[in-house]
Amino acid sequence: MKPVLTPTQMRDADRTAIEVYGIPAVVLMEHAARSTAEILRQRFELSQQSQVLIACGSGNNGGDGLALARLLHEEVSVTVVKCGSADRMSKEAAINYQACLHLGIPIIEWHGPDSALQLPPRPHLIVDALLGVGARGVPRPPLDSFIEWANEQPARRVALDVPSGLDAENGSASLPCFRAESTITMGALKTGLLLGDGPEMCGAIDVATIGIPQRTLHEGATVWLIEPSDIRIVYRPRRPRTNKFDYGRVLVIAGSAAMPGAAALCANAAVAAGAGLVELVTPQVHSALIPEVMPLCYDRPQLDCNVLPLLAQRIEQANVVVLGPGLGSHDDTLELVRTLLKRFGGNVPIVLDADGLRALGTEAVLHNITLTPHRGELARMLGFRSADIAHSAHERARSFAQQTGATVVLKDFPIQISNPHQTLWLDARNPALATGGTGDVLSGIIAALWAQGYQQFEAAWLGVAIHAEAGRIAAMRNGDLATRATMVIEALSDVSRSLCVP
Repeated sequence: MKPVLTPTQMRDADRTAIEVYGIPAVVLMEHAARSTAEILRQRFELSQQSQVLIACGSGNNGGDGLALARLLHEEVSVTVVKCGSADRMSKEAAINYQACLHLGIPIIEWHGPDSALQLPPRPHLIVDALLGVGARGVPRPPLDSFIEWANEQPARRVALDVPSGLDAENGSASLPCFRAESTITMGALKTGLLLGDGPEMCGAIDVATIGIPQRTLHEGATVWLIEPSDIRIVYRPRRPRTNKFDYGRVLVIAGSAAMPGAAALCANAAVAAGAGLVELVTPQVHSALIPEVMPLCYDRPQLDCNVLPLLAQRIEQANVVVLGPGLGSHDDTLELVRTLLKRFGGNVPIVLDADGLRALGTEAVLHNITLTPHRGELARMLGFRSADIAHSAHERARSFAQQTGATVVLKDFPIQISNPHQTLWLDARNPALATGGTGDVLSGIIAALWAQGYQQFEAAWLGVAIHAEAGRIAAMRNGDLATRATMVIEALSDVSRSLCVP
């Protein structure tokens, strides 16, 4: 897993490297420039004929750009675009600025759009080293006009550390904001590169090593990014001498006369994800329910408290309960959910999803319960509109986990998995999963893994990762438009085969 740092955490890591480990700031800048130069060589075909513009501000981000210009000037045709006063440069940036002057690298001062007349026509590559991770708000003149000009050029665009105009903490983009096809960020990923507008503005992201000890970055991180290799490290193949009772019993309480498909998708996914036994209590059995699921049909339009005696018996036998998919929002149904949470919450592992989330209040204590809200459901739980938490959903979900003791799977971008002590992100942008039923599938997968003996938090993040991989496979086979939730369940077999290969 990779650490993902806020701007404050990154500044603290820089300070620790300089003050505790005695690594001079100019050395960190040199490492950053050398690592950046190597990434550019790998990503782009650079030659003596390549016209490269490197736009530099007055801070250390500009210093990284000036050091990069110094390293590349013998390989390509480099022009530095200076947006800011040399008198305001940091000491390290000033050192590299003087070196560029002595090397005869062309430096053009940008005062506004008319300054573009002094630049080489049709540059191949524009590098944004204007503003670093500490900048917030709308870029001020003359930086704003350069960003607007750069975005209009047919050149390829690369941002150093963070695209100028993008908030490196929450991912909100100002107008203007540098639109990069590639971002080379220094030392570690930053939260704002993956949140909000970040993915659209950053393009492909590379991390440049800059000489900060890895343990310093790891100790400062409170968010970690899941990598594909992490799935294989945690996943446990089945032992040869086992039976169905070794892999847990999942009880799915879901569905209604109006939405029987949600219950079927959830239960089918739990079977496909390896649960030993899966039972379903539902008002109406959907024809797509596979024969491996044991259904118990409650002959009313929706579940209500009259089904409690039957549910109590089944819950006591279950290892994990899924509560919510397709239940509907009828008052009697929500009262049933509240009663079940009050009676069994904390004692029986519960995955609470979809309509089940409507029964929650912010005062709830949710130990041993995993919630799987999307942003709109989280907003409703907290008493907001979805738009109100557009740039704060991840932090609010983490706070909710800390306050209630729950594990919260926030189905947003990136997907976030939080409990009171840990937060993980999965950056899996797959538009094929933007279709009804895929959330029901995720709940079934998480429940199946939890029932098989994975710890609560482990089952949540591993379920998210396996679901995303199955979605990727389903989209590759069927295309974004045609992929359905049932196809994601079918693709679980491919994920299982790949994980079982030594």
